[in-house]
Amino acid sequence: PITIKKHIQQVVGSLLYHALALDLTMLVALGSIVAQQNNPTKKTLSEITWLLDYCASHPDATIRYHKSNMVLWTASDASYLSENKARSRAAGIFFLSNNLRDPTQPPDKPPTMNGVVYAMAKIINNVMSSAMEAEVAATYLTAKEAVPLRIALEEMGHPQPPTPMQVDNSTAVGFVNETIKYKRSKAIDMRFHWV
Repeated sequence: PITIKKHIQQVVGSLLYHALALDLTMLVALGSIVAQQNNPTKKTLSEITWLLDYCASHPDATIRYHKSNMVLWTASDASYLSENKARSRAAGIFFLSNNLRDPTQPPDKPPTMNGVVYAMAKIINNVMSSAMEAEVAATYLTAKEAVPLRIALEEMGHPQPPTPMQVDNSTAVGFVNETIKYKRSKAIDMRFHWV
């Protein structure tokens, strides 16, 4: 008889490559299931059933790439306290698009959305004290993941301007760009100052 843990490992193992290469929408669900695989519950099994139902009802995932200037763009997001043990989740997508007219200013229009070349979906190890701190952590993790992609693009002959990062939390943007002062930000500064 197959154990529950073995069943979880089989499902995750068979879907992980497909999720990373083609259907990025499954990454969050897979991450949550993996985080629970050592101590699975009935909820874990229902999540696996839901994920397998999702795969069966969405069999034709595709990615479409368009011609661009090969400039790396990123977008990050966070969900605050959405995982077990008071943890938050960070996500980032990386795609290639055209250059900004003025890299020091926000874009006047959104970039041409292109197929995702890399996606990140992680559970943040530290316990975040606010949604803004979770957004700053997601921005930090996304920026950290962008460095090797920038280096690879430059080595392939595609010089990179400063990488535009889309963040949907105005407080986090103000904190990172130092346009606002956040009280009691010492812990955030110590962990995510690099951004």
